[in-house]
Amino acid sequence: MIPVCLQLLQNPAQFIQEASAECWTDFIHQAREQALLGSCYFLLQDAGLYQSIPDKVKTHLYSGYIYAQKQKVSLIKEMLKLEPFFKDAPYPCVLLKGCAYRLTELGMSRGRVFSDIDILVPQEQFPDALLRLNEAGFIEFGMSDYDRRYYLRWSHQHPPLVHYLRGVSIDLHHHIYPVSSNENILIEPLLRQSIPLAGSSFAVPTKALMFVHACVHLFYQDETHKLVKDLWDLYQLFQDAMSEGELQIVQAATDLNAQAAVYYAFDVLAWLFKIDVSAQAIAQLKPFANHSQRRSMRWLLAQLFDPTSSWHRLAHVWWMIRGHLLKMGPMTLLYHSIAKSAEQFRERRIHSAQQREQDALTKPKDAGIQ
Repeated sequence: MIPVCLQLLQNPAQFIQEASAECWTDFIHQAREQALLGSCYFLLQDAGLYQSIPDKVKTHLYSGYIYAQKQKVSLIKEMLKLEPFFKDAPYPCVLLKGCAYRLTELGMSRGRVFSDIDILVPQEQFPDALLRLNEAGFIEFGMSDYDRRYYLRWSHQHPPLVHYLRGVSIDLHHHIYPVSSNENILIEPLLRQSIPLAGSSFAVPTKALMFVHACVHLFYQDETHKLVKDLWDLYQLFQDAMSEGELQIVQAATDLNAQAAVYYAFDVLAWLFKIDVSAQAIAQLKPFANHSQRRSMRWLLAQLFDPTSSWHRLAHVWWMIRGHLLKMGPMTLLYHSIAKSAEQFRERRIHSAQQREQDALTKPKDAGIQ
């Protein structure tokens, strides 16, 4: 069963023609949950269908549009505040994901919302970039010692940095995928081929590289809460990347050593959105993919889409385990699971002891009545 939000994205005209009041209610809930209200506003406006939807639905979509526009203005202001701190950086500072989509004014960025600013720098320049962000007012907030070691040892980024006044969050990356992974996604081509923004200290990836990065993010991740949004992003990024040419996508996948992720993306997008990819492109990517994984990908997504499926919960668990295995490998994952469980047990004991002390201090004293 395809979620109603995805049904509208696949074929808005048919959805509007057939949708009941209950379908529209489910759609609004799902679109809000997936942060797609603003994106759907523009989709229906572009298709000339916005006036055909119920007025109450228009209100929700318009509110999504307003929120996205407000976030766009906030992002531009934030980037202007960052510029002075990176103007003399002698290395590429590449903006990733939502920030890059918005600042390059891709069509798919209209109405789209995101949670933080992602910046990629060369690993050897990581300490310098971190110092510049600290000087700009971005600091690392509370985190357990183990979680911090996890970020610095196995992850692809520094622990999240938050501005001490404005609350803006920045993820500083030295890679686009955890260094503990065996997938060996290459980062140098992304740094080398990114395009500087006019009048800015920052650069953005080419459209083909943006698409490949989104493929890695979606098909090698362990989260499922924004799958519809991620798939819609991927479809729109594919359309934008095709303006540079199909061969550019395949070349970008080869440069980053991410052929398998792009192969899975082509297969899933052909299933859900009927994209047309040449046999030549498929042939170049296919040798790098695991074909049992390709088949299981569709099955897993089908179960994740359908909350009434008896396999729904198992699919969530397997998607999470699969993502963690890809990120860490079995032995690192085993160590991490044991260490994390031990830390949580220790934290619970400390919290319980503190609670007992607090209870003892606030316990009413003996009134002295005989």
